[in-house]
Amino acid sequence: MSLAVEQPGAVAESHRFSNWLDALDARCERFGDAVNPILVKETRQSLKSRQFVATFSLILFAALAWTIAGSLSMMPQIYTSPSAPRMMIGYYAVLALPMMLVVPLAAYRSLESEIDDGTLELLSITTLSPWQIVLGKLASATLQMLLYFVTLFPCLAYAYSLRGVDLPTTLLIIGALAVAGMVLTVIGLFFAPIAKGRGGRVMTMLVLILILVLGEYGVSALVIGMVFYGNPLSSTEILFAVISTCAFALVASHLLLTATAAQLTPETENRSTAIRLSLLAFTFVTVLISATALILLRHRGVPVYLITLFVIASIWTICGAMMVSERDTITPRIRRELPQSFLARLLLTWLTPGPATGMVFTVSGIFVLTVLQQLSVRWIATSGAAAGVAIAQLNNYISTPGVLYASYVVGYLVVVRALMWAVRRRNNPRVEVGLAAFVVVAILAALVPYSVQLHYYDYQQINYDPAWQYSNWAFTLFTALDQGLPSWHVQNILCGAILLSLIAIVSSWKVTRPRTIATPENVRRELSQSRS
Repeated sequence: MSLAVEQPGAVAESHRFSNWLDALDARCERFGDAVNPILVKETRQSLKSRQFVATFSLILFAALAWTIAGSLSMMPQIYTSPSAPRMMIGYYAVLALPMMLVVPLAAYRSLESEIDDGTLELLSITTLSPWQIVLGKLASATLQMLLYFVTLFPCLAYAYSLRGVDLPTTLLIIGALAVAGMVLTVIGLFFAPIAKGRGGRVMTMLVLILILVLGEYGVSALVIGMVFYGNPLSSTEILFAVISTCAFALVASHLLLTATAAQLTPETENRSTAIRLSLLAFTFVTVLISATALILLRHRGVPVYLITLFVIASIWTICGAMMVSERDTITPRIRRELPQSFLARLLLTWLTPGPATGMVFTVSGIFVLTVLQQLSVRWIATSGAAAGVAIAQLNNYISTPGVLYASYVVGYLVVVRALMWAVRRRNNPRVEVGLAAFVVVAILAALVPYSVQLHYYDYQQINYDPAWQYSNWAFTLFTALDQGLPSWHVQNILCGAILLSLIAIVSSWKVTRPRTIATPENVRRELSQSRS
């Protein structure tokens, strides 16, 4: 009787477990369908390629050779004294070369060859999205790195057993190598679709190799310092460093992958909204990390925080120069996805494609960063976080240059937008031309007034004269850092930038009007079928 009573409960429990397994299996199948096609293709190509076979064979040979040579060179002290640092550095060198140089270059060449051979166009007419193509390339490179890790893991365990390097340092070395390899691979994928001609590809390859060499040098210096001199950070600081590094690598990689997928997306689709959202996420996470470092590390976190704000402002400058250079025309496919309600148009219009929305989006971001910098400087001065630094020094070296930088960037972006509008009336250049135009405008804005004033004073030594040099960002910033500028000079430059930005914003009021069109019934049917 007891068995008969317990049996219905057991059957119900078995059904619930079976339903849970079925749901998990369905999710895994959907994930496999989303990733599997391009991943299988790339994995087969990469594992059968001569590059992987040669690299894998050389790693095995180098690991075996260093195990024998390194062990014999430390005999007989290897039995009595700690010998792990020397062996660990050797194994790290064997593993770092393919992780941070070979795999990123292979990922770059893989995506570049798809573009050169025209196979990317065939993939674009399939159900695969650009994100799936890019993630497939990244997953294939990750699998190669995983195989290299598995191959060298026994060697690292052997080096750890020789004493002299603790377990946290060993894990930090492995983690730094993995994160650096992933980020450099993402950078390689980002550079692949940039250049179109043969000369551009050669230059892109050289720039990528330089970045990879510098990245490997920086990570190697960090690893060698940790192995031989120990880790100077406390346990709390180590935990913060690990979390912040992983978070920064994640958001930076997402931004680069989003830009890569946008370059592979046809011009008829929306390629701007995803990049702008990713840029916002990158900015938020980076500012949060740097602010946490400022609060946690106090005076040691001040330079980290201020340098981070400068780097973010530079990234916004580069992205803004390309945003204000986008096309004015919006295809019907994009217009179907535009915000419809008044509140949505007011808040979300600036994420949609177009130079006007890009201008407002960039100016708003630079304004928020500048206000944040000014508030941070005042907090640092009042809280005493920057020990031994006076308020006047913070204003002269941080606050005033920050306001001047933001003012000049906004002014030059307005000029670039006007220039690109004139160029696009007869041509259809890429958005990278806007970045080149920004550089040209900045150079001319510095050289022309300086040359004119120099000629006016008969080529004698000249001092900073606001009547001549208000548009000269280089002379103005140099004077502000060297001698300091009166507050009314800074206010005049700031007011000029605000006036230009207001003109640009007021001229963009039309983009907030309803521009959405209805989705045709056949398009709705096709979308529903593709989702199902």
